[in-house]
Amino acid sequence: MEYNYSGIKPESIELLCLNRFNDSKPFYEEHKEELKQGITVPLRQMVLDLSDILLDIDEEMYLDPVRAVSRIHRDTRGNRSKIKYRENMWVFFRRYKKQYPSAPFYYFEFYPDSFGYGLVFWSWRAANSRIIHEMIMENPKRFSKALKACADAGFSFSCRDYYKTDKYPDAPEELKPFLRAKNFAFSYNSYDLKRLNSTSLIDEMKLAFDIARPMYEFLLEGHIKMMEEGLIKPEM
Repeated sequence: MEYNYSGIKPESIELLCLNRFNDSKPFYEEHKEELKQGITVPLRQMVLDLSDILLDIDEEMYLDPVRAVSRIHRDTRGNRSKIKYRENMWVFFRRYKKQYPSAPFYYFEFYPDSFGYGLVFWSWRAANSRIIHEMIMENPKRFSKALKACADAGFSFSCRDYYKTDKYPDAPEELKPFLRAKNFAFSYNSYDLKRLNSTSLIDEMKLAFDIARPMYEFLLEGHIKMMEEGLIKPEM
């Protein structure tokens, strides 16, 4: 199969790092087109190449290649860090965020020394997390199958923050980490940056995203319940 993705080369990543190190508008303007062609364009191509499988997973996915890709130039307004340029870049594959705020999403991201992709749901508020926790308790077999799907996709679970109180003391021990989680991330990470320069990465991500579909569907169902209960409201 022919893909749009032209790959991200080591020299492009090096230039992105140099741009971040210089943190200078003149340097950025001088290398702007190189950075666009070497970093931004391949990431936009990635969105195009993954669109078919993502729309099959969720027909409401909003896959505008321009909006899905992070910008090299950072918005420093209201931010303690005044560094103007990024050395890491990402792509979010998700529903339109103003209509579906905080919906679960797939992602791809790379740093100067590593890259990763996976599935994330940031719920944060206790009332929102409760919806997911209750769904797990109501249908532990379905959630366990979704966990296995993530493992089969090569994803590992991580959580930025846990609740201190165990609100489900009678729950199976293997489910307790998820019943205390404030947010959910299932991800794969690698330090082999050479793989970014091959279209095999697209095949790899398509397969992983598809295999992890049961977890995306589980989390999306939770998000829909949050919206139905008014816990999350559209911004438009």
